[in-house]
Amino acid sequence: MKRLPISGVSLVTPEGSPDGIKRALGKLGVGDVFDDAAIEKIHLKLATIIGRWFDEQSAKESSPVAKALLSAGKELIAAAKLLGGHETGFQSHVEIESTSYVKRTLASDRTFGSIEAAGQFLRKFRNDASRIGQACMEAYADLASEDGKGGRETLYYYDDFTSLLLEIASEAGVAPKNIKDRVTGQRSGWLFEAAQAFETFLYKGMRSPSSEACGKRLERSKRRLGATRQNPSERRGHLSM
Repeated sequence: MKRLPISGVSLVTPEGSPDGIKRALGKLGVGDVFDDAAIEKIHLKLATIIGRWFDEQSAKESSPVAKALLSAGKELIAAAKLLGGHETGFQSHVEIESTSYVKRTLASDRTFGSIEAAGQFLRKFRNDASRIGQACMEAYADLASEDGKGGRETLYYYDDFTSLLLEIASEAGVAPKNIKDRVTGQRSGWLFEAAQAFETFLYKGMRSPSSEACGKRLERSKRRLGATRQNPSERRGHLSM
């Protein structure tokens, strides 16, 4: 079935930090190739892949509980991000101005009385909202997994995941192999090992149920990616790498 294009992609924090990505790359033998900026970029791409998966699940979700959890999680995380305009790192103009207005409004309340007190309150709210939002997302992912989701129709996000791994392999100059021993049935190869390592940054409902399933997902995704390179229009609606 052809998927409808998705306009605007949510960002959902991966199940792991940039430091975790750095350690994973080190274990894969390519840690020295990527600096902190490159690792942040990989972390952001994982957030985009996860966000797309949640958006796709939301589009077909029928359970009111799952819908409520997903909606609450996305809104809490979005609020925490919007009000982080005064934190270190790259922030958009909208985030900076929104944070400034909210902080000044809070400071005008006698309960706070100062910009410093308002800032401390806002920082605590952001931390709490982010943690609760993540908990809602994790609870939703558990429900999605229990409902038996993750069938072939919902695995297009894995194409984006595979594409990211292939991009990492290309940057590091390693051969992205996914090998299956014909006698033992064991999977091996850099691409397979990378998928096993990086799936830990995905939410539960997105992960392969077994190592063999992981290997098969990689095979299917590589075939689809090869087809879309020949016909780029088929890639519409996927993550832009």
